[in-house]
Amino acid sequence: MSVSQYFSGFFFGNICLGCGRSNEKLDPWLCPNCREELCCMGRDFLMPHPDVVCLYPMVSLTRHLVHALKYNSMPGLGRYLVQHSSVGQGGEALQCLREWGASKVFLPVPLHSARLRERGYNQAEKIANALALRMSGRVGACLERQTFRISQTTLSAKEREMNVAGAFRVRKKMGNFLSSSLPIVVDDVYTTGATTNACLYALSTAGIPNGKVCTLIYEQPTSAALDYVADSQTEWN
Repeated sequence: MSVSQYFSGFFFGNICLGCGRSNEKLDPWLCPNCREELCCMGRDFLMPHPDVVCLYPMVSLTRHLVHALKYNSMPGLGRYLVQHSSVGQGGEALQCLREWGASKVFLPVPLHSARLRERGYNQAEKIANALALRMSGRVGACLERQTFRISQTTLSAKEREMNVAGAFRVRKKMGNFLSSSLPIVVDDVYTTGATTNACLYALSTAGIPNGKVCTLIYEQPTSAALDYVADSQTEWN
């Protein structure tokens, strides 16, 4: 089954977004088996850095879900994935985020206006909204993207760093909004940290040096290019 056939079937309500099989018991995106797999993965979390929390590993199931969130007009998957994560289930990730501080503001990594028009929404904002709802925090559109950059997906770690250098800044008059809260930069996938580090750098240059990061997915840098190829050629037998 091709990607286009798969998503066509999904929109008609009979295809599991995880395994690509027809099932009458979707919830509405996953069959019972894939949902159970997601919940099991969601009981744990990853910390590739002491200031970074990632809610899921990048595996076949989560790759399909985050692809649909980003590229197939399924914004509700942001909240769905947070709800089934360790944060949503009241696990250790929730405790870790709570230990970071009482007053939090979640800052979605901004899309360039051209990409936002193309997709119709910012997937990082959907994730941030779900995290803020669970954590009784706030969401702030405090960061803005200054320049358009090519996709990070197939770039090396060094290329990613160079690609996003200077790409972000803190919006004017947002310093006071952030001064009394812990800023947590939110994105969909953390690979080398180039994008979120560029956001943290923008915060630090604005006098806000203690930011943290939370993403849905952690992907090992060595597997990113292979996952990109698999993502572009997904088929189910």
